[in-house]
Amino acid sequence: MEQGRDESSPAGELTLILPLPPSINHQYATVQGRRILSRTGREFKRLVTEVIEHWLDQHPLFDVALLQHHYLALTITFYFISALRRDLDGGLKIAQDALCEALGINDNLVVEIHLSKRVDRHSPRIEVHLVALDAESVILDAGGEAHSTPPFAVPLDGKPKRRRRRKQRSLEELAARHRWNTAEG
Repeated sequence: MEQGRDESSPAGELTLILPLPPSINHQYATVQGRRILSRTGREFKRLVTEVIEHWLDQHPLFDVALLQHHYLALTITFYFISALRRDLDGGLKIAQDALCEALGINDNLVVEIHLSKRVDRHSPRIEVHLVALDAESVILDAGGEAHSTPPFAVPLDGKPKRRRRRKQRSLEELAARHRWNTAEG
């Protein structure tokens, strides 16, 4: 299957094939004692944003607002080259962040996560399924009260929030901008 291609997605559901995220060891860099997203991590997020923007352009009737205004269930199936080289959970956070950022969704709306690992030596990837949950399936309170929508105010203008694409910055540009002392001595 081609990256970004979906099976027919009903309202409130999104199924995509995305690139495999970098391993946890390649997601972050330390610069002057600060942990920042590495170039590889930023590139992964950029690729996910491009795939999702392309998918949304191909599916103009898809209502992103349904995902933005409901609690969500996220299912990710990781297809690795080998079953033993990568941990299952190492790519979860960056994949969830990239997906939610590209859709303009606050990732704290994800209340269920299902992960699985498979092997595909010829086509490493992740298959992502994001579903807006109905009221009967979301019980967050100890008292058992069900909620389909978040208890906080969310703009209901019906327009999907598309993030403005930011210019990629090198570590040198970031260091100069934030006045990080790059010379040890």
